[in-house]
Amino acid sequence: MKNPFLLCPLPVAAVLLTGLMLSAGSASAQAAVTQEVALQAGWNAVWLEVEPVYPEGHVKAGQTMAAEDLFTDPAVLSVATPKALAGTSEFFASDADNTTSTNLGGSIGTFNQNEWQQWKRSDPATADSIPAISGNRPYLIEAASAIGITVSGKVKFFRPTWIPDRYNLIGFGFEGGAPTFAEFFGASGNRHTTDKIYRMNTAGNWQGVAASDPMKSGEAYWVFANGPSNYMGPVAVDFDLSIIGRLDFGGPGDAVAVNTGIVGTSVNLDLKELVFTNLGGIAVEPGLDLIAADSEPGNFSLQVVTPVPASLAYDPGNQVDASPGPGAGILGRTIASGSSGVITLGAQRNWDGGLAARTNIYRLNTGLHGAAVWLPISALHGDLQGPTDLVTPGASSAGLWVGEVIVNGVTSAVEDGAPVRPAAAPAPMRLILHSNGSSVSLLTQVTVMQTKTADPEVGPEPVLVVDSAQIPFFEGIKERNGKKVGVRLEAVAYDMPRSYAGADQPDLLGDADTRGEPTFLALDTLGLAAPLQTALGTDPSLRSADQSTLIDNSSTAIATATNLIPVLLPGYLESRNLRPPNLKEAYRLTLPMEGAVGAGKTVRSAPSAPLVLDPFHRSNPFRHAFHQRHARGIKITRTMEISFDAAANITGRLRGTYRETIKGLTKSDIQLTGTVEMRRVSEVTALQGAQ
Repeated sequence: MKNPFLLCPLPVAAVLLTGLMLSAGSASAQAAVTQEVALQAGWNAVWLEVEPVYPEGHVKAGQTMAAEDLFTDPAVLSVATPKALAGTSEFFASDADNTTSTNLGGSIGTFNQNEWQQWKRSDPATADSIPAISGNRPYLIEAASAIGITVSGKVKFFRPTWIPDRYNLIGFGFEGGAPTFAEFFGASGNRHTTDKIYRMNTAGNWQGVAASDPMKSGEAYWVFANGPSNYMGPVAVDFDLSIIGRLDFGGPGDAVAVNTGIVGTSVNLDLKELVFTNLGGIAVEPGLDLIAADSEPGNFSLQVVTPVPASLAYDPGNQVDASPGPGAGILGRTIASGSSGVITLGAQRNWDGGLAARTNIYRLNTGLHGAAVWLPISALHGDLQGPTDLVTPGASSAGLWVGEVIVNGVTSAVEDGAPVRPAAAPAPMRLILHSNGSSVSLLTQVTVMQTKTADPEVGPEPVLVVDSAQIPFFEGIKERNGKKVGVRLEAVAYDMPRSYAGADQPDLLGDADTRGEPTFLALDTLGLAAPLQTALGTDPSLRSADQSTLIDNSSTAIATATNLIPVLLPGYLESRNLRPPNLKEAYRLTLPMEGAVGAGKTVRSAPSAPLVLDPFHRSNPFRHAFHQRHARGIKITRTMEISFDAAANITGRLRGTYRETIKGLTKSDIQLTGTVEMRRVSEVTALQGAQ
C-alpha cells in the first residue's frame, strides 16, 4: 500500500495542547469536564476526548454541539474529520479551495470528500457535512491565528478501534507527562511500529516520528495498524460491558459483605472488576482519580477490596479518591510486566439525598508509559428497584420514538446453565416505538409525510403513515428530483407477526360471491367444523339439509366462522407440513406493547401479543419457499423489554437497557441484553393505517 502522507504533503502547523484542564460542571445526566485545546495559526491535528454538549438553559441542553456552535471564535476557519472506517484518506492542501499542486505534477483537489466530513465558516450552508462534534475523534482544525478553545461536555470509556492494514488518524490522553513513541508503542510488537507513525512538524508537513520523540496529550497522529489490533497502550483495560462506555453498578440484591477491618463488622458493597493486562517492560500501579462528582447530594463511595479465596470473603483495600479535581488516586495494586491483574471495586450505594442514580467521572491512569482514559462510574441507590413502571403512558411521551439497541450480551450455547455472556462483538439493532398518549405500539416501518394543502396560509400537518396504501393521500416532506417524497424509517432486525384476522384471511372460508358457499368440509381442514357446529347450535336455518354447506344467507354462520379463525388458525399452521394454499401473506402493521415510554418507565411485549414467526412466515429463517423438504420452519417467539433510565435530563432522548427472549431456536431460551438510546423524532400521536 502506498504511503498516503508522502504522496500528499499537508502544510499544517503542529498542534500544541496545554493538556486537559478538568473542572466539574453539569451536562446531561453526567457531570461535565473540560478539555483545553491550544491552536496555532494554520492547520492543527487534534484528538478530542471530550464530546461537547449544549449547557443547561439552552434549548438543546445536553445534546451534542454542532460545529458552528462550538467554534464560535472567528479565528477558526474550517474543520475536517475522517468518516468512520476511512483511515486512508488524506487532506491535501493548506488552502481548502486549492485544486492544483506542483508536488505531484498535477491537480490533486482538496481532499477525498467521500471519506471526509468538513465544516467551513466561509460557506457553512454548502460545506457542512459534520452532523455534530463527537468525542474520541480526530479533527483537523484550520485557525487564522493562535487561539485557545475550551471544550466542555461529556466523556466515556474508550478503547481504540483500529482499521487493519491502514493508517489510522488517532490520539491519546496522558497525565503527569507523556511517554516517547517507543515507550508507548513498543509493547505492540510489529502491530504499530514507530517507522510508520507520522505527526505534523513545525514547518506544517506530515513527517515521520523518531522513536525517542515525546508524544503529546490530545494530538492526533497517523499510525499504521499491521493487521487487526485493539491496542490502547502498554497497559490494556477492560471490564464487563465496557462497550457502553461506563462502569455500571446495577440494582439491589447483588451486594456482598466486605470486612471493615474491625473484628466482627462488615459493610455491604456491590462489586465490579477492572482487568488490567501489562504488555510493557515495567510494573505499573494504576490510579483512579475522581475528576467530577455527581451534582446530586450524597455521592456514592468506592473502595478497593481484596478477594480471600480460602474463606470466600473480601478484605478492605484503599479508599478510592473521593475529592473532585485532578490529583492522586492510587488504587494500591501493582500489575507486573507481562501479566494480567484484577482490581475489584466495591460501591457503597446507601447515600443520603434521594434514590436517584449517581454518576461520577474518573480519570483512569494506566501507569508511567500508558494512556489516561476516562471512566464514568454510575450506580443506583441500594433501595431502588429497577424501572418496572408499567403505568399508562402520558402525553409527554406521545409521538414516534426511534432508537438503536446495542446487543452486547447473549446466552452461551456451550456452557451448562446457559449463562448470559458478553458478546464477541456488539450488534446494533434499530427499534421503532409509537405512543399515542394512552398506549405504545411496536413498528417495523413508518413513513413521515404531511397533509396536502392548496394555500400556504393553511400549513400542512405532519402525519405518520404505516399503511403504504395510504401514502398517495398525503405528500412528502423532502424534495427529490422535483418531487416531494416522504421519509421512510425501517427496522430490519425483527418482523411483524402474521395477521390472523378473518378479514385478512377471507379465502380460508371461501367467498360466497365468487367461490360458492363455504363448506363444512373445507372448514374441517382448518379444524373449524366442530367448533362452528357447536357455536351454531341446532338451528336448521343456519345449515343446509345435509349439514355440509352453510346457508348462503346465513350471515350469522359466516360471522361465527370468521371470528373463530384468529383463535384456531395459529395451532392449525403449526400442525401443517405444507403451506395452506389459501393462506394470505397478510401481516400486522403495529404490535401492541405494555407499559410506557419515559424516564424510569418500562415498555415490553404484551404476553398475549409477542413477536411470532409462524412456520410459514415470510421471515422464518428455517423455511424455504420452493424446497419440498423445507416447506415449513419452526415457530419462533420473541419478547422484548426496554427499561429506561430514571435520569433523563435531555428532552426527547431516553437511554436504558434492553432485554429479549427468543424461544424456538434452541431447546433452551436465548437471552439477549444490551443498551438502548431512543429519540423522539415526531410528536404526532396518530398512525395512518394502524390496525
